[in-house]
Amino acid sequence: MTQQPTARNEHLGQAPPLSPGRRFAAPPQPRAKPTGPTQGKSVAHILVVEDQAIVAFNLQQQLMSMGYHVPDIAASGSEALALVTQARPDLILMDIHIEGSMDGIGVAARIHETCPVPVIYLTAYSQDATLERARQTHPYGYLIKPFSERELHATIQMALERHSVEQALAESQRLLQQALDSAHMGTVEFDCDTGHLRLSHQSALLMGQRQDRALSFAEFLSSVHEADRPALALRMNDCNEPLHPFNEEFRVRHEGPVDRWVKIEATPLAGHRFSGIVQNISGRKLAEIQMSARNDELEHQVNARTGELQQTMRELEAFTYSAAHDLRAPIRAIAGLSTAMIEDYAVGLGTQGTRLLQTMGSSAVRMGDLVDALLEMSRLSRSSMNLTEVDISELARDIGETLLAAEPQRRAVVTVAPGLRALADPPLVRCVLDNLMRNAWKFSEKKDATAIDVGSFMNEEGQVFFVRDEGCGFDMAFAERLFAPFNRLHHHTEFSGSGIGLSIVKRIVSRHGGRVWATSVPGEGSTFFFTLQE
Repeated sequence: MTQQPTARNEHLGQAPPLSPGRRFAAPPQPRAKPTGPTQGKSVAHILVVEDQAIVAFNLQQQLMSMGYHVPDIAASGSEALALVTQARPDLILMDIHIEGSMDGIGVAARIHETCPVPVIYLTAYSQDATLERARQTHPYGYLIKPFSERELHATIQMALERHSVEQALAESQRLLQQALDSAHMGTVEFDCDTGHLRLSHQSALLMGQRQDRALSFAEFLSSVHEADRPALALRMNDCNEPLHPFNEEFRVRHEGPVDRWVKIEATPLAGHRFSGIVQNISGRKLAEIQMSARNDELEHQVNARTGELQQTMRELEAFTYSAAHDLRAPIRAIAGLSTAMIEDYAVGLGTQGTRLLQTMGSSAVRMGDLVDALLEMSRLSRSSMNLTEVDISELARDIGETLLAAEPQRRAVVTVAPGLRALADPPLVRCVLDNLMRNAWKFSEKKDATAIDVGSFMNEEGQVFFVRDEGCGFDMAFAERLFAPFNRLHHHTEFSGSGIGLSIVKRIVSRHGGRVWATSVPGEGSTFFFTLQE
């Protein structure tokens, strides 16, 4: 007759004395509804591997009283392997000395290779050699008999939690690797202390290296294109002290018609290490290179066309200047001869002849004015700019005094706002003010009184200068024609002029990086606005 196990023993794993005779297996236990500690969302299923039946039974009772599900007990290695395959337990409590050809450590090693389940050793063996063999099977705990229920329960809970975290981490790593494979990306780890790198499968393929071993820094660099190797080595060395993120693009050596470009993005980790992503960027990089080459080609074409255009403009300006200069002498001769003939032969010419010569002379004078205007435009186009701070108020007052002195009989007031200043070329900005104020003076001559205002205001473009008059004005429908050369909105018999003054104004303002525009009401006056810098 066998001795029955005690209902509870504070020091688990130490069996009560047995009477001589054959060992026996623990009687089967009915599967009760699980209510105890859980692994995930279900009660933890624990497999006990113990060849002493009374110890196994006692341990089973204690585990069930703690709320674990323990339906299976194995006495040998073969039984344990069969139950692991069939029942898929969440955890195994493994005695090292068990029945059969394999001890508990050998069984745990087999289980670790085929169906990883966390194993906790419950044994009386504590020799260093045994501990070292057990360590190589990566156990989740090692309890020396006798141990308390509290120690067992804590060890089981820690093992289950650790296994749960490891499973979640493994799943995250699987999903990450799947994403990396889909994106043709891999990983790299670099130990700064040893100088060794480890590449994932995809990274090794990209770099043309083997994956099954750690690479030295020199071996890794041997895969890099010779032209990019020195810069990459320097860059990686610079990131070591102190550690900071590494981001580099480079070519790798490979057999192919086009370069293979790789990008590594790595961040520092604890332990003086780097971990990062290796990505094949050949498509993007080749597109960038092609785009850059195309941009260079377009820039070269633009520069060539611009040079041709500038040369054409220089030749045209030279021709304009030469033609205008050469025309001045015969035009002046025509005007002078017309005047001489009227003075010397007026009686013989008669009234009709005199009138014709007067018309010819006035036309020659107008043509001379146009030639002078063309020469002035050509001079402005060729002259260099010298930007300095200009007192626009002073220039406008000087021009106003000149206008008032030329016609002292006219009722006129010229008002200039104080403190008007701008960064500009003094002679050129004086030309702008002179043309605008003389236009205002000219187109106000038929009014009873002349009023000209010069001032400025600020808007989103910066400082805007203006010249305002109360003259005849013009129709805004024709405003765009104002600044074109030789375009006039009034007949020359009505108001004198060459029709080129506003073209000069626009050219000067444009050279300063500004713009000019106008508003007007017919019969009430006009306002011309201009800026000198964007």
